[in-house]
Parts: sequence; C-alpha cells; structure tokens
Amino acid sequence: MTMKVKTNMPAMNALNQLDRNHSDLTKQLQKLSSGMNINSAKDDPSAYAISERMRTQIRGLDQDLKNTQNARALMNTAEGAVQSTLDILKTFKEKALNAANDTNTDTDRATIQRELDQLIQQIDDNAHVTYNGKILLNGDMGGNMAADEQGVIVDFMSYLDNANLSMQDALDGAINYASGGMFQNEEDLRTRFLSDMAGGGDLLGLCGIDLTNKDTGAITGSDAGGEKEKTAESIVPEEKNPYTGGVPSGTTNINGLSVTWPATGGDSAKEAIATALDSQWLKNCMDLIQESYELNFKEPGTSVNSMEVILKDEGDNHKLAYVTSGSVGGVTDSLTLTVNMYYYGSLDPTDVNGKDTGTGAGQQYLDRTIAHEMTHALMAANIKNFGELAKKHPYITEGMAELVHGIDDVRKTRIEELSAASGATRLKNALNYSGDSPDNDVYAAGYMILRYLAKQAADAEPEKRMVFQTGTKANQAIKVGLADMRAEALGLVKNGKVTCQVTTQKKATAALNVIDRAITKAIKQQTSIGAVQSRLDFTAQNIITANENVTASESTIRDADMARAFTDYTKANVLMQTAQSMLAQANQTSSNVLSLLQ
Repeated sequence: MTMKVKTNMPAMNALNQLDRNHSDLTKQLQKLSSGMNINSAKDDPSAYAISERMRTQIRGLDQDLKNTQNARALMNTAEGAVQSTLDILKTFKEKALNAANDTNTDTDRATIQRELDQLIQQIDDNAHVTYNGKILLNGDMGGNMAADEQGVIVDFMSYLDNANLSMQDALDGAINYASGGMFQNEEDLRTRFLSDMAGGGDLLGLCGIDLTNKDTGAITGSDAGGEKEKTAESIVPEEKNPYTGGVPSGTTNINGLSVTWPATGGDSAKEAIATALDSQWLKNCMDLIQESYELNFKEPGTSVNSMEVILKDEGDNHKLAYVTSGSVGGVTDSLTLTVNMYYYGSLDPTDVNGKDTGTGAGQQYLDRTIAHEMTHALMAANIKNFGELAKKHPYITEGMAELVHGIDDVRKTRIEELSAASGATRLKNALNYSGDSPDNDVYAAGYMILRYLAKQAADAEPEKRMVFQTGTKANQAIKVGLADMRAEALGLVKNGKVTCQVTTQKKATAALNVIDRAITKAIKQQTSIGAVQSRLDFTAQNIITANENVTASESTIRDADMARAFTDYTKANVLMQTAQSMLAQANQTSSNVLSLLQ
C-alpha cells in the first residue's frame, strides 16, 4: 500500500458522506419545522403539482362557500320584500271584499281606496329593495313573471297598450315581456312554435288546448285555467231578453263608449239588433274584454271613446260584423261597427245570443261576433299602430279576438287540421299571411300560437339575469330570475294611474280578479325564491363536503407524517455525527507519514 499526503481519499469519501448526511438532516429538519412532507417542487415534482392544483381548488371552494352564503343573504332579502308585498295583497283582497259589500256607501269605499293607494306605493317601495346596491324586484333581475295563462295574455296586451314604439318593436317587446324572456321576439315565437308543432306528440297539449271538453277555450274559461267553464252560448252572458227595452236613438254611453245609433226605418231585425246592442250585448262584450285583458274605453291613454253603429245588408261576403277604424299617425281617431243584416235579417226572438233562422242559418251567436269585433275596437283605441299590426300580422289581432270568446265548431275543425302533420304548411302560411281578408286558417293559427305563448310562458320562470358563482369552473353557477314585483307589473297600476279601484260596488267586484292574479304572481315568485334558497342550502353542504375531502387528499400528499419524520431525523442526526467522527479519523491518516522521519 502506498502512502500519500497530497490526496487524502479516505477523508474525501468521509466528507462526501458527511455532505449527504447533512443534506438529509436539513431536509428532515425542514419537514419537522414546517410539518410538510413536500416543501418545494424539488422534493417531489409530480406530487407537488397535484398538491398545488388541489390547493387552488380548496381556495376556490372556500370562496364558493362565501359566494353561496352571500347569495342566500340576497335571496333572503328578496324573500322578505315579496312576503311584505304578499301581506299587502292579502289586505287588498280583504278591503276589496269589504268594498264589494253593499253595507258600505261610496263614501266608505272612497276611504278604503285612499288606504289602498298608500299600500300600492308601499308595494313599489318593496320592489325597490336593494342588496349591495342592486335593486332586486324592479324587473332588472329577471323581468316579468306571469301568474297563469290569462296573466300572460294580460301582460302581452298591457305592454302593447303602454308601448310608444313602432309596431314591430312594440310587438317584439310585448312577446319578450309577457313570456318573461322565454321568447326574444315575434320571429322567435313563430319559429319555435312551428318547430314544436312539427315535432309530433301531443301538439295541442303544447298550446294548452283541450278540444274534448265543452269549454270554448276562451282565455277566461276553464280550458285556459279559469274557474268557470264557458260554452259558446254562455261566453257573453245575457241577464234577460236583450231584445226588450226600447230601440236606441241618437247617442248613448255604454261603459265609457259613446255610441251613435242609426235610424232603423221600422225594420224589425234592425230594431232588435240595435236594442240588444244597447241593452246588453255591447256592455256584456266590453265587460268580457275587461275581464280578459283589463282593457276598456276609460283608460288614460285611450285615443277615442266614440263609435258609430251601421246596420246594413252587404250580401254574402262572409263578414258577419266588423269594426273599421280611422287613424292619424298610427293613433286611432274613429270607430265604426257594421253588422251585416244579410246574415241577421231573421233573428230568432227566443234566442238571446243572436241566432238567425233565415238566410244566415248556421251563422249563430251574434253576441260572440260582437265580442270579437269589440276586441278589435278596444285594441285600436288603446294600441298605437294597431292598423299596421292588423295588416302585417293579422294572426295577432284575430287571435286576440278569438281568445276572448273561444272557438266554435268551425274553428275546432280548423285547429284539428292545422295541428295535423298534413297541416304544417297551412299553419306556416297562416302565420305569414298579410292580406286584406284573413281566412279561417289565420283565425285558428292566431288562436293556437297565442295559446302556445300563454301555456309556455305560464309554465316558465322569468329570464335568469342573476348568476351566483358556486363552483370552481366557469360554468358551475346557479342562474336566478327575480320578477318585476312593482304595482304596475302586478296589474294594480297602468300608465301611472291606479286601476285597482274599489270606489263603487261594481269596481270592487271587478278588482277581485286583478288582486287574485297579483296574489298568484307574488306566490309564484315566493315559491321560486324558496326553491333557490333550498338549492343554495344544498349547494353549501356540497361545497363543505367537497372542501373536506379535497383538503384530506391534499394533506395526504403534502403533509408530513411526524412520527416517521422524527425517526428519519434521528437516523440522519446519528449518521451526521458518525460521518463527522470518521472524517476526523480520516484526517489523521496523512499524519502517519511523519513517523517515517523518526
């Protein structure tokens, strides 16, 4: 064995081992001091990456839980405001029932009305409740919510009535508003209606139409969710024989409409029709339209409240009666109701509905025809650009008139044909029709698509404009729609004027329908909010569970097993001391060379 002093290999080996032991000891000390098995990527790159992803998810879940808790607080705020509105509406119902009782005088009712006016202002205050600066119930967070099928149509008509827009913009806006954002515009409604009607299955069920019962399917009848079945004979209810009471002359006022009467020239049929129109038919028809659409000639924005009646024989032109209107700048300024005596020259004096026994045999129920035409008259008097709407989209104007009185046997047959597979082209053509004289397909198609709009929108929620981020990914969110809960959206106010009036016994009775619809809408909103609150509770529980499990998994990867870490530290410490001792021994090896000098 050679002896060297320049290169001490045993010392170098001992030093290298000492360095390794020192590094190991340092690592064990880091684990013990931090409590983590992995302190940086160099410790275990793949495990470090997995752990960091999990830590990102954990922090995201922590924020999701905070988001959910804040969302619950927001929904609780909205729920409290709606509950307050619902309590007010219960008071409304109570006061309206009181006012409808004739133990009260009109002075008493005026006092009740003053109280209700204050409550309406409180309803608007409730709707403007805020959370973190956001107004919750004024429609910005979801728009409209319909109470039922009739409520959809009432909202549709109300929007058209209030809109000071072009014809197409007003129609698009009315469809979007009444459907709570389900249908964006008129084109969207038509496209989706035709698509659904071509899809097979219970097509009439999509429209909420049941042709098997006795109900005509009027928007206030049981077929559309009303409480009372309305047949062709009962849709315009006569209280007594309408042909009695004297032939009107000059001008009379009926439900706010000034009616100018023609000379009958002693014609018994004309006298009978004029008498029936004056005594009951016009009044009952306008009451039906008021009940159906909350539309009358007393509205603040009504452009005309006078109408001329014409009774003449126009031959077999298929027009039983019709309303014509004049307008300036899209605003109606004149109305004329014409009854074609060709079909009603031989009225059956025993039939209160206006059945003819002569030339027009089979053309029955003049009262229902008047209800149809007076719908046009009221729409013309209240809706800007009605003439353009009737010309370009007659399925809308005729369909609205059909919804008032429902369908007869002729219309029933048309609906069956249009809903069949072979009727798809006819249905599409009817909705695209823009001629001067709509045929029966247009009437039936208009009725069908409006019932479709009412059915689909009544079953839907308002447009979901509020997003609660409750997940760690971009698409993991709860979308919520809070409907417009202002007095106008509830139907209690129109054009800034209180429409829910109880100042007379008749007005108080009529107000009950409006209040019931408002209560239904508020309850529907309350239910929707409650469902979201419940969902947020479950979401919070899921987030907490996920957080626990992900944290446990991350801990398994990242955290140190302290018992093992102490064992490893003890081992590293002993090896460190051993290496130091051996290095000292190795350093003594070169000194042995000095013994050769002795």
